[in-house]
Amino acid sequence: MRMIKRALAIAVMVLTSFSASAGLINVGGVVWDPDHVDDFYGGAGVIYQELDLITKEISGFGRVTTLNGRDSEIMGLSPTDLCPGCELTFHFGGYTISDVDDVGNIIDAENEYEGGWMKFWVDFTPDASDATASLLTFANTGDDGGTNALWLSLVGHIMEDTETTFKGILGSVALTGQGALDVVGGGLGGLAAGNIDTTLMPNSPLALPNGTMTDITFTSGFTKFPTTQPIPGQLVAYGTANFSGSSIPEPGTLAVFALGLIALAIRVGNKRV
Repeated sequence: MRMIKRALAIAVMVLTSFSASAGLINVGGVVWDPDHVDDFYGGAGVIYQELDLITKEISGFGRVTTLNGRDSEIMGLSPTDLCPGCELTFHFGGYTISDVDDVGNIIDAENEYEGGWMKFWVDFTPDASDATASLLTFANTGDDGGTNALWLSLVGHIMEDTETTFKGILGSVALTGQGALDVVGGGLGGLAAGNIDTTLMPNSPLALPNGTMTDITFTSGFTKFPTTQPIPGQLVAYGTANFSGSSIPEPGTLAVFALGLIALAIRVGNKRV
């Protein structure tokens, strides 16, 4: 009995403390260091976004270019590549306008949005360029007909009032925004869901001012607008974004290890009886 209690105590410690020397995490080919000073922090250096000037609904796609200090190398030759031989791309959309602070003035209006979603994909046939956003398309940043792996699926998290998941400001020279996202549950969150779904943990590190917990926060900025807008009634822009969260190092491995300790203790205890 004493052995079983000791094993249970160790298992609890393993599952709740997450060793500070966990090493690199590799999920679907995407590599990052959970011991990095910023934990789970990345950037998208190339994003294409469309803003409907009538409904003000926003959507777009892009490519992750940094993750916890690791850069994207399209040929996968760098030992610090975030996805050796592959790339991490994403789609976003579903953000619909819920409130505008000045309906008669599009410029400098602060818009509040509800809803929203974001999906990251691992593409093992990279065909986009870090420096040329024009090479990104909706087709080559998604599931590519089911051949690319869904890495992480997120939905908008209410961060203000009763519906606001994203706030955007359309200024005279830039579009800026900030929002929050949660990992989709029910086994639909993608390959990395178990490593990023920190709201399931006690004392989630990402607490918002409204008292709720979220998995990912992000900011975005768009300063490049094509001289000739390609879509009537839409404001097309190119920009960048940063996102931040927390990592759960190898949750499956830790659980198996803990269960192994319990099974071993029970086996030893039974032999002593």
